[in-house]
Amino acid sequence: MNETQKSSAGNKIEFVLRDYVRELPLYDGDLDINANINADTETPPAAVVDFRREMSEAHAIIIGTPEYNYNVPGGLKNVIDWASRPFAKHCLIGRRVGVFGCSPGDRGGKASVEYLRNIVPLLGATLVGQELLFPKINSLISPDGKIDRSVMSPLTELANELAD
Repeated sequence: MNETQKSSAGNKIEFVLRDYVRELPLYDGDLDINANINADTETPPAAVVDFRREMSEAHAIIIGTPEYNYNVPGGLKNVIDWASRPFAKHCLIGRRVGVFGCSPGDRGGKASVEYLRNIVPLLGATLVGQELLFPKINSLISPDGKIDRSVMSPLTELANELAD
């Protein structure tokens, strides 16, 4: 998407793809001095410090998610927990956030997207774009990784909207 988006937007957009779900430890307020004045450590784990810095420096964030048991996956909830601390001083405040859901099933991640669309503004971020759901996503990505136009077009629109 990065190269496709750059060419269609006159190189004004650069994507940084991150999978913090696999990098961050499980949220624990005792590890996060900013969230708990009685914490046992002076700083949160290094991966969290790097994550928060990168989120703070981002102009916008796109979150793509599947749906597990009619909700966001636990790993994404963990990312949100780390990002939303310390209260009222966290890295999501003022960020522009777009959300989309995708799944191999018929729902396209609808419950996850609804949850995220509700919580993003409560965290002080600006929700951008319409509800985007991509059901049967496995049929929309070719074996060589090419993503179908029915997915790329709305994602490109969202990226352009976030870039403004």
